[in-house]
Amino acid sequence: MRVIAHRGASGLAPENTLAAFRLALELGAKAVEFDVHQAADKELVVIHDEDLRRTAGRSEHIRDLSWQELCRFDVGSWFDPRFSGERVPRLDEVLDLVGGKAEVHLELKHGSRRYPGVEARLVGLLRRRRALKNCVLSSFEHKALSAVRELEPKARLGYLLGETRLEAAWAEMKELRAESLNLSRQQVDAGRVAAAHRRRLKVLVYTVDDAAEARRLKKLGVDGIFSDLPRLLEDAS
Repeated sequence: MRVIAHRGASGLAPENTLAAFRLALELGAKAVEFDVHQAADKELVVIHDEDLRRTAGRSEHIRDLSWQELCRFDVGSWFDPRFSGERVPRLDEVLDLVGGKAEVHLELKHGSRRYPGVEARLVGLLRRRRALKNCVLSSFEHKALSAVRELEPKARLGYLLGETRLEAAWAEMKELRAESLNLSRQQVDAGRVAAAHRRRLKVLVYTVDDAAEARRLKKLGVDGIFSDLPRLLEDAS
């Protein structure tokens, strides 16, 4: 069972920052996960929330600021003063850092409103960086996954179930040619794992930071977990 570093080593460093991704790699992570929004200047940036309240104490929304404007804000100090000065990174910076060192799991965010044309910009950037083969794209906005699939037949897709009924989701996953079913800890059970495996889908579960829970999921046959602690599996063995 693979451990995917959720927002980098976000239990040990401020989430979705270059510091968190560097630390995840230093700890031996073979896969990292992060979230992508679009800034006002169409730059793709790595941050989970659609605004800066939680990580920078600001009310501004990502979609209303250019990346240069976002750079003015410290998104590290909220976690620990040692990380003062960490800023919201661009997607290309994170891809350059991770390089071929770890598999990338990228969740495309939309916030309260969709970002028109963001799928084409994302696919274009991944092509330019030659990162398509190493990147698994997911989104709760399944229309975004359909748009990505139309743009890039070779894209690797992960299906976040969200509020969709699983019975209805199987057909959508088949149409999308998804490679994984991504479930919350509350959604996973042995039956769903078996059903996914029969359909040749991996099962990835979020967010797992407890060693006992990791052991339980491993026994269920789960293929991977998203964790804030990249070395959790060593504690669960």
